[in-house]
Amino acid sequence: MLESMRLRLSDGNLSSASARKEAETLSEALTDLRTEGTISNDAYLEAGVIQGGLIVLANMISQDCDQRELIHHLSQLITRADNICSAHPDLVAHLVAA
Repeated sequence: MLESMRLRLSDGNLSSASARKEAETLSEALTDLRTEGTISNDAYLEAGVIQGGLIVLANMISQDCDQRELIHHLSQLITRADNICSAHPDLVAHLVAA
């Protein structure tokens, strides 16, 4: 998801609305996984940071921030997501399946 967002952002095709939609989709998937007991509360909270970062990205896009700032923010989110997935490897499989 984040890599495809990076490509769309680089191409100038990522809107604030689509970034918000991705954040909403992630939030719903994480909530479902936590409610089902599939992921731990720690995994849920750590992955929630990515969801929050997507909301920040959407706000930055709507405020017409510089493209370099947007790409930098999204790159930081990707690094954080990689770290979270390393700490909670089962999270990736469940999110892909959700």
